Amino acid sequence: MANTKLAAKARDILTSIGEVVYDWTAAGDRLRWSANSNEVLDIDVVRTFGTGQRFSTAITPDTIASRYRSIFGSGRTDEGDGVSFACIYCLAPNGLDDERRIWVEESGRWFAGEDGRAKHVHGVLRVINERHQRQQRLLFLSQFDELTGLYNRSVFCDQLTQTIQKVSEQGHHACFLIAHIDNFRVVNEAYGFDVADQVIREVAGRISRRLRDGDLVGRISGTKFGLLINNCSEQEMAATADRFLETMRDELIMTEAGPVHVTLTMGGVMLGDVARDLRTAQVCALDALDRAKAHHRGSFRSFNDVPFAMDERERTIKMADDVIRALNDRRIQLAFQPIVASQNEEISFHEVLLRVDDRQGKPIPAGQFVEFAELLGLSGMLDHRILEMTLDVLFSCPDARLSINVSPDVGMDDEWSSYLEARIGNCPDVAERLIVEITETAAIRHMQEAVDFVDFLQKLGCKVAIDDFGAGYTSFRNLQALNVDLVKIDGSFVQNVHENAHNRAFVRMFTDLAKELDLEVVAEWVENEEVSDLLKQMGVDYLQGYHFGKASVTKPWISTDEVVDLELDQTEHEEAGAA
Repeated sequence: MANTKLAAKARDILTSIGEVVYDWTAAGDRLRWSANSNEVLDIDVVRTFGTGQRFSTAITPDTIASRYRSIFGSGRTDEGDGVSFACIYCLAPNGLDDERRIWVEESGRWFAGEDGRAKHVHGVLRVINERHQRQQRLLFLSQFDELTGLYNRSVFCDQLTQTIQKVSEQGHHACFLIAHIDNFRVVNEAYGFDVADQVIREVAGRISRRLRDGDLVGRISGTKFGLLINNCSEQEMAATADRFLETMRDELIMTEAGPVHVTLTMGGVMLGDVARDLRTAQVCALDALDRAKAHHRGSFRSFNDVPFAMDERERTIKMADDVIRALNDRRIQLAFQPIVASQNEEISFHEVLLRVDDRQGKPIPAGQFVEFAELLGLSGMLDHRILEMTLDVLFSCPDARLSINVSPDVGMDDEWSSYLEARIGNCPDVAERLIVEITETAAIRHMQEAVDFVDFLQKLGCKVAIDDFGAGYTSFRNLQALNVDLVKIDGSFVQNVHENAHNRAFVRMFTDLAKELDLEVVAEWVENEEVSDLLKQMGVDYLQGYHFGKASVTKPWISTDEVVDLELDQTEHEEAGAA
């Protein structure tokens, strides 16, 4: 009698807080529920949810991945005590065509059989009322990608880090794969964003359906998916990757705009000896992905098959870290190289160049720094920092006239343009002392954007130059359409112009045509007097190169006396502050 009363009391408590208890066994797919289930869920649970299959079909498609991953695809293994889990999802007890929905929070523990698959699950379902739905939705979005329902990058990387540690401590075999949707920009442009989203969702679904229990997938960027494959040897990795590649090769994706065909390209690395931490694993997998793209779209490459040299890998990782730290620590300096008027060799303006030291104080080659900034997607941040520092110099030094280089996409960066306009829009004396250099190849690739960008800069009062002319394929018609103020001849044509007849012909022809277009011409890489004299005879307006001075971090338009005065002023200011 006491046990009966206790059971009734427990049932009342569970019902009052909206919770039910269940127990599922894989053998026979049997699903048993606590006695209060009908009351809490307001359905006949035996008839509606008598088996695990029936219950799974009632979970709405946009949330089913959450429960599946928590129990079957969490990447965790049962060490004998079971594996705890928790998830949030939505039930359609009367079918997906019916409007009724029940949001539930489920927590429990699953136990594996001899094959490592879940054979027994028990847990608690708690009905979440409308007042909590928004909170639960936010919790979902903090862990999962909204479009695909996959783990987001933060959660995936956390799981990857844990697996790397497990590999190190227990000798566990696992690999990290990155899958990239090929030519996705074409899909975006041809069909629009809605269809593109359908493609991403379908790719995510196909990858998820090919996962084994214990494996994991997450969306780590717009068109890249990370896969964590457990219990996979190096010999098995290629076959595992091909299993996912086949999901896209074999069948078209049906969208509202019709069938669409895309392929996946994949790169991967075994976790352990080489990939000993998260950063290294990411660098190695991306390197393998790049090799696969270079070889053939729709293929797979393993980093372990043909790893780049160890010192190169270390250099790559170190450089990536140096770029991020240099930007965060504001460790970037400006250097200034003189550009002289050819007729009197007096300095007309200076080109702004980068100088960056690593954490040990050793200089980082500027070209490498810029290249890695672009690879890491940080070129925009670098452009902003250089612009900010250059404008500070122009405002503080009225005699300074500077030329800055910008990355190819800066013309489409509204924040960069807005910042420039905000600082010099009402300062024509500063604007007229700034020259912005854009590359020839970037201009022709986005011609209309380049024309608009040049127009914007000139309306502010700045001048615009085309850099590295001759290295690409700009026609003189395009050059005329851009309506720039200066053109800089690529240094490869200038360096040995006194010895190379073809280069002399190019420089002479271009200089004559530039005069017809009312453009001023700058020649780079002028390294000796013989080259300088020849360029003067050809009518080149400005000369730049080691013959006239290397780049220096000192501000050359400030005299030595002025530097001393500035230092004294600074010392007096600091002493006054201390007093």
